[in-house]
This record gives sequence, structure tokens and C-alpha cells, in this order.
Amino acid sequence: MVSFDCTTTRHDGVTLVTAQLREIAEPTRVQVRNRLDGPVWPPRRQGTPEAGWTDSGFEAVVGPGSHALGYATPAPPADPAAELLDATAAPDAVPIDDRTETAADVVRELGDPSPPADAVPVDVATNETSEPQSPASIRAEPSVRLPGAVDSWLAEIARRVEHAEALATAETLQEATTAVGDAGGLSEVRTLADSAELDERHLRTVAQRAETLADRRAAASVPVETLARLA
Repeated sequence: MVSFDCTTTRHDGVTLVTAQLREIAEPTRVQVRNRLDGPVWPPRRQGTPEAGWTDSGFEAVVGPGSHALGYATPAPPADPAAELLDATAAPDAVPIDDRTETAADVVRELGDPSPPADAVPVDVATNETSEPQSPASIRAEPSVRLPGAVDSWLAEIARRVEHAEALATAETLQEATTAVGDAGGLSEVRTLADSAELDERHLRTVAQRAETLADRRAAASVPVETLARLA
């Protein structure tokens, strides 16, 4: 007989649920339902829910052994957080995959929202053939001192890029919890995800305008001596 239990942890307004399925002797179709008063946020890869997950929980054929299913929800914890509605032997079915053989997968609402490296404006003093700099290197080691307003804006964009990168690469529950906390909580994570496209457009616009102005400025050589004679 399949045994089932679940545990919950609460971090920054998010409840993380880990359901454990044990003593599965053969391929078995299981249905696990969320009992908490809130939506299910399933584990995702590149923004897409992993196979088997629905709005109410998980349903799929799993292989023999033990499995852990992890999801998140904004609902507060309760007991039980989830329940096993069905566990029916399906010896001829192919198990969905073996990803739940390890510790619970954590919900990830971002795929890879960070802009590509060439979208980050490089200091205009940098040679055009050099490699693009990371946001951190632009902030930490500028080749020239930028005006305060420009430097502050780039620092804020760099902060958002770094948080997005940390959230996108989180692979464990601890990493995801830390990344969400560093970003300022789930509401800030949602804001970060929503601002990705606008941030990229701003960066590309700044990069294009900066390059155009740099070319114009380089070509606009002021003839000081000639003007002095005419004056």
C-alpha cells in the first residue's frame, strides 16, 4: 500500500509544500490534491509547469520507489496541506519521469528573465571590439566616472538583473527561498518578472542612443584655435 505524508514551511508569504509518496511497488497512477485555500504554484522549467501538475495538484503515473512532490501556494499552512486522492496500479503505463526521486522541486515562476549580455550598455569609453561587461563589473570598476543619475540607474538595473539571475538558476528549496528573500519577497519577485521586458527595452534604447551620441561626439571636434583667431 502506498504511504503518504506532507510537510509545510512558510517563507515571505509563501507556503512550500512537500508531499512524500513511499512504498510504491510498481508503476502507479497517483492523484495528489492541494487542501490549502489558495492556488497551486507548481515547479516550472523555463516558465512552463512540469508535467503532471494541474491547478489543484498533481496527477500522473510514477515509478516504483519513493517520490517527493513539491509546490508552493500563497495560502497559509494547514493540516493536512495535501491529500492522496488515488493510487491505482498501472503496470503497463510508462512513469512520467524520475525527477521526483530526489528532494522536492521548488516552484520557480521565472524562466530566464535576465536580458542577454549584449543588452547591457557598456561604458562609451570601452573599445567596440571588447567583450560586453556584466552589470556588476560596470558598477564596480567603471573606466570613467559616470554622472550620478546615470550611475544610480545602472546600479538599480544591475540589482534587478542579479536578483533575476539568482531566481532563474535556483535548483533547490534552500536556494529558491534565499533568492526570493533577497529579492524582497514574492510580491517583489512578481514585479521583477513583470518588469523584465521594459528593463530590456530601456537598456537597448540607452545602448543605442549612447553609441550614436558617442560617434557624433567623437566627430564633433571643436576648432578652438581657429575660433580664437576669428574672435
